[in-house]
Amino acid sequence: MDPRLRTAVDASLGWYDDLCALHGVGSVLADGLWSALGAPPPLHSDAVVVEPAVTAGQVLARLDGRVRCGAKDSFAALDLSGEGMSLLFSATWIYRDSLPPGRGVPAGWAPVTSATELNAWTANHDTGDVLLPPLLRRAHFRILARYVDDRIVAGAVARLGSGVVDVSNVYAVDGHPLDWAELAAVIGGHFPGRPLVGYERGEALTAARAGGFVPTGDLRVWFR
Repeated sequence: MDPRLRTAVDASLGWYDDLCALHGVGSVLADGLWSALGAPPPLHSDAVVVEPAVTAGQVLARLDGRVRCGAKDSFAALDLSGEGMSLLFSATWIYRDSLPPGRGVPAGWAPVTSATELNAWTANHDTGDVLLPPLLRRAHFRILARYVDDRIVAGAVARLGSGVVDVSNVYAVDGHPLDWAELAAVIGGHFPGRPLVGYERGEALTAARAGGFVPTGDLRVWFR
């Protein structure tokens, strides 16, 4: 397996564990398959494949008894159309090498530090029920905002773990396109010397590739 893909999958797993803990939900990792012990946070899957040898039967067995649920196949290798599951979306894992030291942090960006700022940030991204204020007190998280005339026009979440930074929840409001190379420089200012990983699709994937990120594999998210 491409080690860049391995780090991206593992970083995403760390995100799931952190977000479930934030919401008071336990989890289990067994036989290459992670799953939440209760209802996961909104926009998150109930099960995540973290080893390519996991089978569709294992996933479906882990989800047994859950009426509305989701599964993230980190390697886009499974057909989960049985048991009424449907493909929600496909996406691509991305990776960017760490930036050289000594680069300046682009102007206009700042970390979110208060619940009021977080409310404004999540209002642009519909994640108010997901990204809760206690995240602001976690040293390995940065919720980043780009400001224009005191208004948040773009944002991203950076989470440090296992030597890489997981980049997620990237967005920009209409009229303010996001420069992913600039975002990488911003994150590098907070977590220097670490490669960046994540996944995107559609126009965001195109923008990320233009900003120096490279694809390392595919994933699929299923739901019922």
